[in-house]
Amino acid sequence: MARYSVGLYWDNVSLHACLIRVGASELTVEGFASMPREYDERYTPRKNISEEIPALLKDTLIEPLDTFVVSLPERETMHRSLLRPFGDRKKIAQTVTPEVETLLPVMDGKIIVEHVLLGKDEAGLHHIETIAARHKSVSALIGDMKAAGIDPEIVDSPSTALLAGARKVFRLDQEATYLFLHMGWQDTSLAVLEGPKVRYAGAFPYGFEKIALNLFGSTALPSGKLNEHLKNGVEAGEILDAYVREVLIALSRIDSKERNLVLVLTGYARSIKDLPARFRQAADVVTDLPEQNSVRGDAGIDEMLGRFMPLSLSCRGIDSADALNFRQSDLAYTKKMEWIKGYAGTWTKVAAVFVILWLFGLGLNISLNARINSQLTKLINKEFSSTMPPGTPMTKDVVLQMQQHLTKMAPGAGNGSTGGGNSALEIITDISERVPKSVDILVETVSIDENAITITGNAGSYENVERMKESLGGLSYVADVKIVSANVDKKDQRVGLKLVCSKKSNNS
Repeated sequence: MARYSVGLYWDNVSLHACLIRVGASELTVEGFASMPREYDERYTPRKNISEEIPALLKDTLIEPLDTFVVSLPERETMHRSLLRPFGDRKKIAQTVTPEVETLLPVMDGKIIVEHVLLGKDEAGLHHIETIAARHKSVSALIGDMKAAGIDPEIVDSPSTALLAGARKVFRLDQEATYLFLHMGWQDTSLAVLEGPKVRYAGAFPYGFEKIALNLFGSTALPSGKLNEHLKNGVEAGEILDAYVREVLIALSRIDSKERNLVLVLTGYARSIKDLPARFRQAADVVTDLPEQNSVRGDAGIDEMLGRFMPLSLSCRGIDSADALNFRQSDLAYTKKMEWIKGYAGTWTKVAAVFVILWLFGLGLNISLNARINSQLTKLINKEFSSTMPPGTPMTKDVVLQMQQHLTKMAPGAGNGSTGGGNSALEIITDISERVPKSVDILVETVSIDENAITITGNAGSYENVERMKESLGGLSYVADVKIVSANVDKKDQRVGLKLVCSKKSNNS
């Protein structure tokens, strides 16, 4: 069954959405939707995003949707790097929050901390990039989305969302290092991958707004004119030097000396004509795109790269590798519970079937126990009849009754002793304790009289018979032990045995 995912992304001047469909073996970009936002002369939006999203989704995205994914702006997140001797995500999640809290500025409330693993260093320590967000920022974003009529399952960070888009859209060479650089309006997100493995995820506060103010003046351009400049491309010049420097500083934090560096520009960076040349002058990088995966749909590669962030967010809805989600604890996603309630009738029927099966199993168990109990009762009655004198009434504790009778019937019971000063029960106990448990012996009968103890049964080997003989010879009231017979049964190859233990006389 196909799954649908929508990524929503917006900045001060525009709003974008991407719908993808994922089947058993393919990914299809169903379409993009975009619209300009209303802003003032300083590029500040006039409306809250919750008022504009319904207009974007009204007529453009009509497919059945499984997952909505949004992201916090980079300026609402804080990145810190840590080291850990272990790489278990659950253990890391339990330990990073207290440490991150000491590394951040004074907070006016609680924070939510997520992380991605960036591989090991030469000492075997795991590099961890933590991304923290204010609880109230996440809560406010979710509130805006619900006001717009949607409940996002995932609230991601833009820099880590790029990882999902990079892996789904492109086939990444194991021998190359890829710099996926997404320029937003006020921030830039950077994800560095060695093949498909993440090595860096970060951001810096440099977006296209600085270039627009430098090129077009401090008064905001109308939306149509701004889009025309973006479509035709601009030459930013020396103002890009600081931008390139920030990227190279981030790149210096990882060791990729012997790898090919491939720069993939997305977002507003696609509209800056001289940006690739600036990078080639500053570092040995190429801007050739990696080979594409088999992504279906009418969108071309230029359109996908221009709107790569909403595309990456939609891919994040179906890709859990290196994933993070700021919807935690009291902000956790609840739409699935509503879905379960909607199927309450179905689940009730399923539960009823399980109850019926349980009752059937319970009845069957009671029936089997009753049958076994009846069989055991018959066996006990049979043994009682053969052991006790005729006409003896049966008490509640049948076993104790028979034990007491056997004790009385043993030779010497009248004066408290057998031929060796032991009751029959004590002799049987001595035999059981004397013979090691490791000896493979099955005792069938034990006959006790004044002069001897006769034992019959079978053993796993002649050696076991000899070991039993030696063990019984150590009893204080046994004078001698003889093996009367020890023959191999051809059916089961076990040794049938008969031992006679001569008792010591009372005078000895």
